[in-house]
Amino acid sequence: MQALLLLTLVFAVLVAIFAIQNAHLVTIYFLKWQFDASLGLIILFSLLIGAVLLGVFDLINQAKIKWKKPWWSREKKEVPEAETSVGGISEAGTEPEKSAKLGGEHDNPQKLEDY
Repeated sequence: MQALLLLTLVFAVLVAIFAIQNAHLVTIYFLKWQFDASLGLIILFSLLIGAVLLGVFDLINQAKIKWKKPWWSREKKEVPEAETSVGGISEAGTEPEKSAKLGGEHDNPQKLEDY
């Protein structure tokens, strides 16, 4: 994962250097519009749009992969986690010693007559 981050940073620096070196104005024509902009800015904007589209397509692909799994295989991972964390019950299915004594005679040493 760190190698991918490093590679991404190196690529971003190279694109930034390329954009700075190509700072002269160009005329952009699109349908009926016409405007002047820096060549480097156009390149960076195109790169940004490509990265966003790639991210959207990747999210769609991950969602398809997740929902292709059968529902019973998704539930199998969740069940053991729920069993071990419900109400302080240990993995063996017994309650801890402290919770067994709650509500007993020794919890409150005062008697009702003292009130």
